[in-house]
Amino acid sequence: MTRIGIARSVAGAAGIALVLVAATLPIWQMRFLAPQYPAGLDIKAYGNSVSGDLSEITVLSHYIGMPRFDATGMPEMTLWPFVILLAVLGVIIATAADRAWWRRLACTGLWLIPVGALADVQFRLWQMGHNLDGSAPMTIDSFTPLVVGPTVVMNFTMWGIPGSALALIAAAAALVTFAPTIPRRIPRRVSER
Repeated sequence: MTRIGIARSVAGAAGIALVLVAATLPIWQMRFLAPQYPAGLDIKAYGNSVSGDLSEITVLSHYIGMPRFDATGMPEMTLWPFVILLAVLGVIIATAADRAWWRRLACTGLWLIPVGALADVQFRLWQMGHNLDGSAPMTIDSFTPLVVGPTVVMNFTMWGIPGSALALIAAAAALVTFAPTIPRRIPRRVSER
C-alpha cells in the first residue's frame, strides 16, 4: 500500500470514529445571560432532542410573545440519524473511491453538513423571532437571534454556539480532505551509502 493509501485509510478510520461520536453530541447551543440570571440559562440541540433550561426559557419567552418551543414537530429531529449515516458513507467514499471526482464530491458533502445544520437552526431561530404574539404582556419588534454569536433582546444577551457534533464532523471532513495530501509534501528519505 502506498503512503497516500495509508494516509487515506487512517484518515477514513479516524473520520468514521469522529462522525459516530458526533451522533451523540449537541449540534448547537445557546447561552442566555442577564443580570437576573447570573449563572445563565442554556439550550442544547441534539440530533433527536433539545435539553437545558427549557421550562424557564419558555416562561420568559412567553412574556414577549414567542411561540412555545416544541421540537417534536420538527422533521430535522427524525433526519439526523440519516445525516450521520450519509456522513459515514461520505467518509468511506472520500477514502476508498478510485475516482478523484467521487472523493471530491464526498468531501464537499461532508463540509456541507455543518453548514446546512447551522443554516437550518438559523431558519428556526428566525421563525421563533418573527412569529411573536401581539397580545403578549410585553411588545417588542421582531428579531432574529444569531445562530453564531451574540444577540441582545431587552436585558438578555444570547450567545449562539455551534455544537461539538458539528465540530467533529468538520474535523472528519478536514481529515479526509487534507490527510491524503500530506504524504505528497513529505519527501522520502534518501539513504546515504
